[in-house]
Amino acid sequence: MTEKVQLEIKAPLAVVTLNKPDRLNALDFEMWEDIRQAAEALDQNPEVRVAILTGAGRAFCAGLDLKKAGSALNLPPNLSPAQALLVIRDHLAHLQSCFSRLEACRVPVIAAIQRYCIGGGLELALCCDLRLAAEGTIFAIPEVQIGIVPDMGGTQRLPRTVGIAKAKELVYAARRIDAAEALRIGLVNAVYPAGELWSRTMELAEEIAANAPLAVQGAKRALNGTYWREIGAWLKWEAEQAAPVLLSEDQVTGRQAAAQKQRPEFRGR
Repeated sequence: MTEKVQLEIKAPLAVVTLNKPDRLNALDFEMWEDIRQAAEALDQNPEVRVAILTGAGRAFCAGLDLKKAGSALNLPPNLSPAQALLVIRDHLAHLQSCFSRLEACRVPVIAAIQRYCIGGGLELALCCDLRLAAEGTIFAIPEVQIGIVPDMGGTQRLPRTVGIAKAKELVYAARRIDAAEALRIGLVNAVYPAGELWSRTMELAEEIAANAPLAVQGAKRALNGTYWREIGAWLKWEAEQAAPVLLSEDQVTGRQAAAQKQRPEFRGR
């Protein structure tokens, strides 16, 4: 693991911290791998009963780090459209698997969310079992604003959390909502004053950790059973819809506008 994701274990609790505060913990491709490794480390420590996922500094996670991702996705110029599509699909599937690895942790994972939970940050939070938020936190899944499809499980996990109609509204309109609205629609379990978020998160983690660990872990497997059996197919479908869009003019227009902090003007078909 790099310093961009840190793991601290004080059994029976563990804390995974997204640690790129200068970029509001925006995700680059190293961080996806770090998240996978953190999840594997949690499962390898039998003393851990509950994990907390949080972000260092002023935000939980502001989504994809466009400065880092822009160059990393450049494809060799000699690829045919069909070859490029396969490369993109494989790339998305690999990144999706890193988030899914956290979701599949044997122990419950609680997301402690502050200030910003945007795009890939929201998709990461949706991989957690429980989500607690600070007052004033902003949530959004704004990928369509930059010409891409939510491709890290957002089109699959969000509707299963808040319902299909509300998920469509949030995705299609790229609408931002506050913590109070997130609580109302069931996106988060609770909202607390910013100064109380960490103590309340620890309180819940300790409450869970006090229960029989094998029973809690068995209950997690039972609750997620059918969902986990089908998630691979759902994510594959999502990647198949997202990959062609990543090769489109919309994606280029959206990234250029985002880099200039402007609202893009899409030409459509």
